[in-house]
Amino acid sequence: MYPITYEADFNPTPNRWTTFFRLLLAIPWFVVATFWGILFLFTHLFAWVAVVILGRYPQWLYEFNSGVIRFGMRVSAWFGLQTDVWPPFGINDDPSYPIRVNFPPPAERQSRLKAFFRFLLAFPVLFILSYGTSYVSQLLSVVAWLTIVFRGYMPQWIFDTLTHLFSFQARVLGYIAILTDDYPPIGLEKAKPVSAAPATTTIPEPPAAPAV
Repeated sequence: MYPITYEADFNPTPNRWTTFFRLLLAIPWFVVATFWGILFLFTHLFAWVAVVILGRYPQWLYEFNSGVIRFGMRVSAWFGLQTDVWPPFGINDDPSYPIRVNFPPPAERQSRLKAFFRFLLAFPVLFILSYGTSYVSQLLSVVAWLTIVFRGYMPQWIFDTLTHLFSFQARVLGYIAILTDDYPPIGLEKAKPVSAAPATTTIPEPPAAPAV
């Protein structure tokens, strides 16, 4: 299981009116996202320097940068029609919100070399995100908007596909932010098979010899 996970609660009958005006309603969140994004440019640079020099991620930087990514994914999922619930403007974790991005605790030690070349290492997955999955998610959100507005429901297959696409986006962003050294998997993760416990054979004891 990849250390950064994305979860979304399915609502089959979203509100048509808030869906119809989603682009207009999202303007305040885009403004706040710009504010968080500007701060993230500096905190990400500080984190990169810290990991390259010290080999570890400062706790306060880790919490802030992961929180900014969490906020961005909430807004992306809300704007992409995965939920009707208004996203909070803050960056703290909220298990009750329908969109959840979970991060592991910061590692005690991280690879300085991987951190130094992070942008170069992340180029393949960043290319796929920028020129592949992002366009697919936008197209699916348009189809979802039309379906919700005119028919009143969210197709399950669109919701599931968006969940996989946003999950990949969260992993790539977390990897670029040096929150983990694990490379983001391309494609869907498969559950690890659970090994069955080996069957034990009980050898019966021989009957006791009759008393003479």
